[in-house]
Amino acid sequence: MSNINNKTKIKRISLVDQIADAIKQDLLDKVWDTGEKLPSEKELSQSFGVNRLSVRMALQKLSTLGLVETRVGEGTYVKDFSLKPFLSEIAVVYNKKERRKDVQQLRNLLEGECQYLAIIKATEEDKKELRRLLDDYYEKSKIFFQDIDNNEYLENVVKSDFAFHYGIVKLSYNRLYIDIYFMVQELIRKHIMELISKRAHNRKAAGLDLAKFSDTHEKMYQSIVNGDIEAANKARKQVLGIIPVHGIDYFDE
Repeated sequence: MSNINNKTKIKRISLVDQIADAIKQDLLDKVWDTGEKLPSEKELSQSFGVNRLSVRMALQKLSTLGLVETRVGEGTYVKDFSLKPFLSEIAVVYNKKERRKDVQQLRNLLEGECQYLAIIKATEEDKKELRRLLDDYYEKSKIFFQDIDNNEYLENVVKSDFAFHYGIVKLSYNRLYIDIYFMVQELIRKHIMELISKRAHNRKAAGLDLAKFSDTHEKMYQSIVNGDIEAANKARKQVLGIIPVHGIDYFDE
């Protein structure tokens, strides 16, 4: 016979928590958009079949989480929730030389999955937009190659490079992947900047034409357009510096 004393205890969920969870799910399901006013406490209490005090306490809990804000005399509104203030602190911890490998591995894992999903889900319009982002990266790169020690040029090419990679992540149509990538963008931008600057200076030191290098970004784009996951994986690892590229990471030509 089983010992009844070993049974998992049933947790009691308070009425306030149940209401807060229900409203939170509605927020996730986009029942109300950012900036939109929620129904009044009276309307919500009638909808849930509970008293107004419980609704008010549930809204206060959601306000503490940063999901809604209550304006005196106006009502409760949906906030644009952001973890950026918290993640900026995390970025300081990981923005160190010994942690760069962690960022590279995170990018490889996340971008790899998003490339795969983009191959499956991307529409023709999506591919056109991704092409536009890639062309913008080309334009910024051409300017940067004219003076690789110009910080403004470097920042511009990093911005356009991030936009291209973020564009691929968006094509996963996975809200969590998109949010995570956006949240750690400070680390990713730093990683991109180091790669671009190091590779450009490597080519310059080797006396090679800066504008003539293996275009791994084009390969990434074409792999999504052509539905070639194997080519996508190789191109991504080359872009991230996991697989060295001839004429960029080492020179045997």
